[in-house]
Amino acid sequence: MESIKIIRPVVIKAIMTESFRTQMLKETEDTWSTHEKAFKQMESLYENGKKTGSIKNSDLEKQIELERTRLTQLKMEMDIRVKEFKSVPEGDEVLLRIIEGPVNVKVGDDLQTILSNSEIVMKDWKVIELRGC
Repeated sequence: MESIKIIRPVVIKAIMTESFRTQMLKETEDTWSTHEKAFKQMESLYENGKKTGSIKNSDLEKQIELERTRLTQLKMEMDIRVKEFKSVPEGDEVLLRIIEGPVNVKVGDDLQTILSNSEIVMKDWKVIELRGC
Protein backbone atom coordinates (compact mmCIF):
# COMPACT_ATOMS: atom_id res chain seq x y z
CA MET A 1 0.00 0.00 0.00
CA GLU A 2 1.57 3.30 -1.09
CA SER A 3 -0.87 5.66 0.65
CA ILE A 4 -3.90 5.71 2.87
CA LYS A 5 -6.75 8.20 2.96
CA ILE A 6 -7.55 9.67 6.36
CA ILE A 7 -9.91 12.36 7.58
CA ARG A 8 -8.40 15.48 9.13
CA PRO A 9 -9.70 18.83 10.38
CA VAL A 10 -9.82 21.68 7.89
CA VAL A 11 -10.15 25.22 9.23
CA ILE A 12 -12.43 27.52 7.26
CA LYS A 13 -11.50 31.19 7.60
CA ALA A 14 -13.13 34.24 6.09
CA ILE A 15 -11.62 37.59 5.34
CA MET A 16 -13.90 40.15 6.93
CA THR A 17 -15.71 42.44 4.52
CA GLU A 18 -18.70 44.65 5.20
CA SER A 19 -20.87 42.39 3.05
CA PHE A 20 -19.74 39.26 4.91
CA ARG A 21 -20.21 40.94 8.30
CA THR A 22 -23.76 42.01 7.40
CA GLN A 23 -24.63 38.55 6.14
CA MET A 24 -23.24 36.76 9.21
CA LEU A 25 -24.97 39.13 11.64
CA LYS A 26 -28.29 38.58 9.85
CA GLU A 27 -27.76 34.82 9.77
CA THR A 28 -27.02 34.78 13.51
CA GLU A 29 -30.08 36.90 14.26
CA ASP A 30 -32.31 34.68 12.09
CA THR A 31 -30.99 31.53 13.73
CA TRP A 32 -31.69 32.90 17.20
CA SER A 33 -35.17 34.02 16.18
CA THR A 34 -36.00 30.56 14.81
CA HIS A 35 -34.86 28.82 18.01
CA GLU A 36 -36.66 31.31 20.22
CA LYS A 37 -39.95 30.95 18.31
CA ALA A 38 -39.79 27.15 18.46
CA PHE A 39 -39.17 27.24 22.20
CA LYS A 40 -42.03 29.68 22.80
CA GLN A 41 -44.36 27.43 20.79
CA MET A 42 -43.31 24.39 22.79
CA GLU A 43 -43.76 26.29 26.05
CA SER A 44 -47.18 27.56 24.96
CA LEU A 45 -48.38 24.09 23.99
CA TYR A 46 -47.21 22.76 27.32
CA GLU A 47 -48.93 25.55 29.29
CA ASN A 48 -52.18 25.05 27.33
CA GLY A 49 -51.97 21.31 27.94
CA LYS A 50 -51.53 21.88 31.67
CA LYS A 51 -54.54 24.23 31.77
CA THR A 52 -56.78 21.76 29.97
CA GLY A 53 -55.50 18.85 32.01
CA SER A 54 -54.27 16.93 28.97
CA ILE A 55 -50.64 17.19 30.13
CA LYS A 56 -49.68 16.13 33.63
CA ASN A 57 -46.18 14.81 32.95
CA SER A 58 -43.35 16.28 35.01
CA ASP A 59 -40.89 14.78 32.51
CA LEU A 60 -42.09 17.39 30.05
CA GLU A 61 -41.35 20.11 32.59
CA LYS A 62 -37.82 18.76 32.93
CA GLN A 63 -37.45 18.65 29.16
CA ILE A 64 -38.62 22.26 28.83
CA GLU A 65 -36.21 23.33 31.56
CA LEU A 66 -33.35 21.55 29.77
CA GLU A 67 -34.32 23.29 26.53
CA ARG A 68 -34.45 26.64 28.35
CA THR A 69 -30.91 26.01 29.65
CA ARG A 70 -29.72 25.01 26.19
CA LEU A 71 -31.21 28.15 24.67
CA THR A 72 -29.62 30.33 27.35
CA GLN A 73 -26.24 28.83 26.47
CA LEU A 74 -26.92 29.24 22.75
CA LYS A 75 -27.84 32.89 23.26
CA MET A 76 -24.60 33.53 25.16
CA GLU A 77 -22.59 31.88 22.36
CA MET A 78 -24.43 33.88 19.71
CA ASP A 79 -23.87 37.13 21.60
CA ILE A 80 -20.14 36.37 21.70
CA ARG A 81 -20.19 35.60 17.97
CA VAL A 82 -22.04 38.86 17.19
CA LYS A 83 -19.49 40.86 19.21
CA GLU A 84 -16.71 39.07 17.35
CA PHE A 85 -18.23 39.80 13.95
CA LYS A 86 -18.75 43.45 14.88
CA SER A 87 -15.23 43.90 16.25
CA VAL A 88 -13.11 42.22 13.57
CA PRO A 89 -11.56 44.91 11.37
CA GLU A 90 -12.27 44.72 7.66
CA GLY A 91 -9.56 42.69 5.92
CA ASP A 92 -8.72 40.53 8.97
CA GLU A 93 -9.33 36.79 8.99
CA VAL A 94 -11.97 35.26 11.22
CA LEU A 95 -12.47 31.58 12.03
CA LEU A 96 -15.79 30.52 10.56
CA ARG A 97 -15.86 26.80 11.32
CA ILE A 98 -13.87 23.59 11.29
CA ILE A 99 -14.90 20.76 8.99
CA GLU A 100 -13.40 17.38 8.22
CA GLY A 101 -11.76 16.58 4.91
CA PRO A 102 -9.90 13.64 3.39
CA VAL A 103 -6.16 13.57 2.69
CA ASN A 104 -3.85 10.90 1.33
CA VAL A 105 -0.97 10.00 3.63
CA LYS A 106 2.09 8.14 2.42
CA VAL A 107 5.29 6.86 4.00
CA GLY A 108 7.59 9.76 4.80
CA ASP A 109 4.82 12.36 5.28
CA ASP A 110 4.90 14.56 8.38
CA LEU A 111 1.62 13.53 10.00
CA GLN A 112 1.62 16.42 12.46
CA THR A 113 1.75 18.91 9.58
CA ILE A 114 -0.94 17.06 7.66
CA LEU A 115 -3.28 17.00 10.66
CA SER A 116 -2.79 20.57 11.85
CA ASN A 117 -2.22 22.96 8.98
CA SER A 118 -5.13 22.66 6.56
CA GLU A 119 -7.00 25.90 5.96
CA ILE A 120 -9.37 27.27 3.38
CA VAL A 121 -9.46 31.05 3.21
CA MET A 122 -12.38 32.81 1.54
CA LYS A 123 -13.52 36.31 0.84
CA ASP A 124 -17.23 36.92 0.32
CA TRP A 125 -17.70 33.13 0.03
CA LYS A 126 -15.13 32.76 -2.78
CA VAL A 127 -12.12 30.56 -1.99
CA ILE A 128 -9.01 32.68 -2.42
CA GLU A 129 -6.34 30.52 -0.78
CA LEU A 130 -5.65 26.94 0.30
CA ARG A 131 -3.07 26.50 3.04
CA GLY A 132 -1.38 23.25 3.97
CA CYS A 133 -3.68 21.19 1.80
